[in-house]
Amino acid sequence: MKGSGMRRTVVQVVALVVGLLVLAAGAAVLWVQLASPPQWEVTQQGVVLTEEAAGAQVGVELLFVAIGAAVAAVWGLVAGFVLRRLGWVVVPLTVAATLAASVLTWRLGVLLGPDGPEAVRSPQLGDSISARLAVDSPASFVVWAIAGLVGVFVVTWAAGRRPDVSERSAPALHP
Repeated sequence: MKGSGMRRTVVQVVALVVGLLVLAAGAAVLWVQLASPPQWEVTQQGVVLTEEAAGAQVGVELLFVAIGAAVAAVWGLVAGFVLRRLGWVVVPLTVAATLAASVLTWRLGVLLGPDGPEAVRSPQLGDSISARLAVDSPASFVVWAIAGLVGVFVVTWAAGRRPDVSERSAPALHP
């Protein structure tokens, strides 16, 4: 790869990564809009989180994973197709880019989402206060990378298939 070919590839990689980061910002907004974070209740004992409300955190994290898996898989398909001539280099690029996108989505989601009970200055008895959006498991970030790789692998598999090879031309399995 010389001169303009290398430059074109670098431009494609940069454009794909920037595009993914823009999608990650959009994913953060979507996560904030769709998530139903746990609600803290102000009681005579203080600000408490009931067991039922704590279960809502699982839903917040699963939503983060679902949005991320969709974004990363689509990006992996596109990146796998556009960058297929780079071979194995697409794999670490996909892992790094999707992990960066997952962290960006998480941090923007926390920034744009509810402030949490610690931000409320003088809560009143009976108030309900939304918890901050949170991702508690590192596996939630890894799912983004796995989904991106699935997209790349699908393109790799599809590109490796040869429509001109038929079952008739395959060697016999028995004598």
